[in-house]
Amino acid sequence: MSKTTKTRNGDKSGPDGTVVQTRRLNTGTQAIATIKVRCAPGTFEWRYGRHGNSLYHAGSQFARIWERAGIASCGSSAISDGAYGGGAGGIPDGRIRALDQANKISREIGGPMTRRLVAFCVEGRTPREIAASYNDQVSHRQVSETLDLDLLELARAMGFA
Repeated sequence: MSKTTKTRNGDKSGPDGTVVQTRRLNTGTQAIATIKVRCAPGTFEWRYGRHGNSLYHAGSQFARIWERAGIASCGSSAISDGAYGGGAGGIPDGRIRALDQANKISREIGGPMTRRLVAFCVEGRTPREIAASYNDQVSHRQVSETLDLDLLELARAMGFA
């Protein structure tokens, strides 16, 4: 059985190595809420979430769009499924809008960049795991630098930078 260990701030890490990080969340008023997020080291949430900069907001919005569109995972229902019901056996309007946004962003930033960002922001893979998908022809450090540039381009395309 895996043991949990205490992190620097006294929280226990999970058996899979996840840690708890504190985020400051603007509520739209003058108040700022503090929330705790559990994330695995090396993932998008872990690397960018603690800074709360435009790269984090762009990546988070990108992930929400893909999840709303229902194309975030293999378990998402197919578009032709009609399982959601919306209208006369069609797809809900929110999903259509999200699909349009995902397609627009993908066209603007390109296919390879979209694949890396989906793996990093949406699927929660680490740069080391993404580098392994390239048959270790690139190092995880090179993938990290590339992801930084990809997120910068995504923030520009989405109007965050």
